[in-house]
Amino acid sequence: MADDRTAVEPTHLPPAAVEPLRTFVIDEPAGGAGFDCRDRLAVKHVVDTYALAYDNYQADIWFDLFTEDAVFAVGVPGQEQIEQSGAVFRDFWRDRMSTFKNAGNQRRHLMSNIVYLEQTEATMHISVVGLLANTANGRTFAPVAALNYEGWLVKRHGVWKINRWHDFPDGQF
Repeated sequence: MADDRTAVEPTHLPPAAVEPLRTFVIDEPAGGAGFDCRDRLAVKHVVDTYALAYDNYQADIWFDLFTEDAVFAVGVPGQEQIEQSGAVFRDFWRDRMSTFKNAGNQRRHLMSNIVYLEQTEATMHISVVGLLANTANGRTFAPVAALNYEGWLVKRHGVWKINRWHDFPDGQF
């Protein structure tokens, strides 16, 4: 497997596909071993770094997990879904991290499950669920949301990066 090849981009989704993942199909039996475990471990590391970098307000590290042309879709029940990319994506999330930090909030993304829905040598489609918690000013702990992420990653020059990410928590914050 050549690490210097350019990955094939994931297919762009039709608008109707931009919604929370509620059912899924995997490309092999859940217990099957027909995959490259190094790639899955690398993608798990991307997901774990996503949580830690965001929670520690390290925007540059967090943004480095995404391709330059990444699309970030977000939506909560009862509100319009939004897709962001480029400078709009980066400016919005950098500002959001700064706002939480300056307000004395400490967020924690507790990523509990990763299901690898589809994997090739250069692309991966995953589902991630977890819990988002917040501690305000070091005193008040509260669960914020049940997380429901879906990601499409690409391998470029031996490094896995997020090319498309759906952030659809189960309820409003």
